[in-house]
Amino acid sequence: MRRIALCLALILMPGTAFAGGWVAEMQEDEGGPVMTAFVTGPADGDFKPELRMTCSTDGVALRYLMTGDAGSPGSEADFLFENESTQATLHMAYEDMDGAFAAYFPKTDPVIALLKIGSDVFVSESTGNYPAQSFPLQGSSKAIDKLFKSCR
Repeated sequence: MRRIALCLALILMPGTAFAGGWVAEMQEDEGGPVMTAFVTGPADGDFKPELRMTCSTDGVALRYLMTGDAGSPGSEADFLFENESTQATLHMAYEDMDGAFAAYFPKTDPVIALLKIGSDVFVSESTGNYPAQSFPLQGSSKAIDKLFKSCR
């Protein structure tokens, strides 16, 4: 009977519960291995959206890869990041190297605190030109702290 109840509970859980949480690990980049904190969101077709954070010269870089090639070279947009209690807006520019929108900011930016608390983050863009996505925040604080320890 307990097994049936457990199976039923697992089946009824929301989709984001099955999405993996944040991870920080070394990944290959065009300049060699780079510590990256990242998470994927629920798949839309064959593609999973991603948030990827790395160290940059003056802080960190956050890359937002959507569920499709929605941007084009020269595109810029203001993305709203929201969790259960906080909001932060990031101005992001499309970079065609990997088809991601990117923002570069100091480690003290309010978006860092937002990404380290709560259960999910919802990312949207005010004009509706780009799809909204949600990402789990499970493990984000640990992954971001691990990334920051590797920054110079």
